[in-house]
Amino acid sequence: MLKYEEFAWQDALSLAAWLKKSFDLDALRELYESDSAQNHYEREVDSADVIQELLAKPESQRFAYLRRVCKNVDTLSQGMLIVLAIIAQVRVKEVIELRDRFRYSLYPGGGTRTTCAGIYAFNNAMREVTFMAWPTAVFEALSKRETEREAQWALIKPIVDDWALAKDRLKGED
Repeated sequence: MLKYEEFAWQDALSLAAWLKKSFDLDALRELYESDSAQNHYEREVDSADVIQELLAKPESQRFAYLRRVCKNVDTLSQGMLIVLAIIAQVRVKEVIELRDRFRYSLYPGGGTRTTCAGIYAFNNAMREVTFMAWPTAVFEALSKRETEREAQWALIKPIVDDWALAKDRLKGED
């Protein structure tokens, strides 16, 4: 299940990059944080089918899908769906981690009392997975990834520039 957990995290980062690139992230965060957890929960329940379908779509189809299902919907509302999709992927990652941690309690074969106690502990841990806070960790990880890529590019760019100059000189000699 590690593959799925890693995918969920990478997909959350991809959704965050899309949100950051195409929407006013500061306005979205301000709007999101000014609303109650109950309203976030209700919005998620109302939009669960759209969020699930958005998560199922390949990255190349997500923009068109969102545009199609959000006709006559303002940009901030569209962005909110992406925020909820990011939160959903973080939850998926956390549920997989919990399932793996409690795997011995969730499958037959253990003692009845121990299994019931383990399932109770799993249920209590699952309550924490239903968070509705702004996904700060995802945006921090995205920022770190972007900074690392910029640093790598700074190392590679002089070599690419030298190569391009050499290629242009060779063209000029023809």
